[in-house]
Amino acid sequence: MLKLDDITVHYGATVAVDKVSLEVNAGEFVTLIGSNGAGKSSTLRAISGLEPVVSGTITFEGKPITNTRPQRIIEHGIAHCPEGRRVFSQLNVRENLEMGAYCRSDHADIRDDLESMLDRFPRLRERIEQPAGTLSGGEQQMLAIARALMSRPRLVMFDEPSLGLAPNFVEQVFELTAEIRAGGTTVLMVEQNAYAALELCDRSYLLETGRVVLQGTAREMRDNPDIRKAYLGG
Repeated sequence: MLKLDDITVHYGATVAVDKVSLEVNAGEFVTLIGSNGAGKSSTLRAISGLEPVVSGTITFEGKPITNTRPQRIIEHGIAHCPEGRRVFSQLNVRENLEMGAYCRSDHADIRDDLESMLDRFPRLRERIEQPAGTLSGGEQQMLAIARALMSRPRLVMFDEPSLGLAPNFVEQVFELTAEIRAGGTTVLMVEQNAYAALELCDRSYLLETGRVVLQGTAREMRDNPDIRKAYLGG
């Protein structure tokens, strides 16, 4: 479904992503793990068109999307739930959800999807007219996930969805990502919590200093002694 061939991304004068290749098959849950600064978020941003790809290619469902504008990426069927949630703080919850569907023109279906999101996230319904910037961190993460789903993506990318959340919200967020995959949407996730990531996914890639240094099934990665020592507490 998604294929990256030797992509390189610069962050200023620094090489953030160095000839990374990876694949995500339709219906899979794939995670990128690694330490801070390994190039995980930059990889997602390159797919979304938010960071220019200096070399290499990205294809989605067989079509080239390298350096495609972010709006067109969404229209292709890829949604990005960014690190730090990035909700529109001055807009209320309803307006944020509507922004998730800004590339769609099927207005009746948009209304139905909005109601479906409010059913799925009851806290958002309770705060429907509340400015997003006044929500708790966990509530903002729910809003960011719901906003991403409003575009009806075939592939959704999550960047550090558990970052900065209270433990009860972390568990809810991971349950939500698993439910999204179970519903038929392909998932690519960056997650600092390697233990949780490898519990959720089918396959995983380990990035270090901008390069893929290891890949395998979730079980293969969990059983790897180097990963256990460095990322899973031994």
